[in-house]
Amino acid sequence: MNPTEALIGREPFCLLDIETTGFSAESHEITEIAVIRVGADLQILEETSCLIRIENPVPYQITRITGITDQLLRTKGRALHESLRDIHHFTHAHTTFAHNAKFDQSFLNASAQRIGLRTSFQLKCSIPVFKRLLPGHRSYGLPKLVAALGLNDGGAHRALADCRMLLECLRRAHGG
Repeated sequence: MNPTEALIGREPFCLLDIETTGFSAESHEITEIAVIRVGADLQILEETSCLIRIENPVPYQITRITGITDQLLRTKGRALHESLRDIHHFTHAHTTFAHNAKFDQSFLNASAQRIGLRTSFQLKCSIPVFKRLLPGHRSYGLPKLVAALGLNDGGAHRALADCRMLLECLRRAHGG
């Protein structure tokens, strides 16, 4: 077992998720970031979520999936610089997991670099945790885990809802 994985259920950690306008960290933008801080008892200690103002229109297919619109980002979105700074501050003292962490980390770091923010996000992937706790599944994508664990996804494809769903999967996988 990876020592980082061992801390789940033993000390506080964070779960992070982002929503984006596409799959390329170099050419697409972050539209939403959420993080929950979780205690050793797998209970939520604190959470934060923010919509991000972006430069380009939200693609139609992304709005269909997430419900995030250009108007929503214009009226409720925050500047990327302050959002990344605040998220980094929220997570910096804790090991932070994301489901498929390479994706989230690549967007966070590419976005920080693009705007000249001297911040680096180091995320751990939660997929190996599930592979250890729930061996033998064909897929460890979040929707597949939710279904395999008999959970209701109620709000997938929004960052905070996905963080909460990931936590619920961890609770179930740990026998809770």
